Amino acid sequence: MTARLVAIDLDGTLLNSQGRISDGNAEALHRAARAGIIVAPATARWYQAAVRPFDQLGLDVAAIASAGADVRLPGGEVVEQRPLPPGFAAFFAALCDRTGLVATLATPELAYRRALELPVWAANAPEWLVPVTHLRDARLDALLSVIAELHEGDGGLAALQPWAAQLAMHNAISYHGDSLLTITAAGVDKGTALLALCRATKTDPADAVAIGDSDVDLPMFAVAGRSIAMANATGAVKAAATNVTGSADDDGVAQALAAL
Repeated sequence: MTARLVAIDLDGTLLNSQGRISDGNAEALHRAARAGIIVAPATARWYQAAVRPFDQLGLDVAAIASAGADVRLPGGEVVEQRPLPPGFAAFFAALCDRTGLVATLATPELAYRRALELPVWAANAPEWLVPVTHLRDARLDALLSVIAELHEGDGGLAALQPWAAQLAMHNAISYHGDSLLTITAAGVDKGTALLALCRATKTDPADAVAIGDSDVDLPMFAVAGRSIAMANATGAVKAAATNVTGSADDDGVAQALAAL
């Protein structure tokens, strides 16, 4: 196949256990860009956090952000943004404040990081990340996605059931073993986002490559002409992939890109 677009998950895939892009992966990304391949992070992170590691490398990338709810071209032009249903933002903000749920709520411009206490880095947070201890003053009119940290005894999440038909909810395990719940509008995932990005860039999905490690990556595996699982991926991801590469700590993305 001719690879024209590569969608790469971040945590546990491109980013190693230190949360960084290794030198080997960085050089592989630069080679891909020089070859004319469109590179796109595909992540539950909001847009500004999704592109930040690439900005630091001097790479202008497309993006599949907010778990597929925010799709953009290189330079930041919006392809599509699919917000959560009306009323859900106010409901979920109140749920967080009532139960103490730790969550990140992403809008097109910024994300609110809601926790019980402000982190030590709060005073130095970038303008697109707002750490808060409550959400009653948050501007959530265009809420795109939620990432909630799950802990034993989080009974408040049962309150989501009346919304279930209007939501897409995906459980994932971070590279460090944390349990996460990603919430988007129903029908939104990394696969729908990859299709939208392919249409916008006039790329045949058969010429797209998807690289990932967790079950939330499976929808884009179903879309892409080639799918590559990390060595640290779940069994379901490895079974669905056309290829398996090295782990996130062994420059698996660089190995995959070299094979292209």
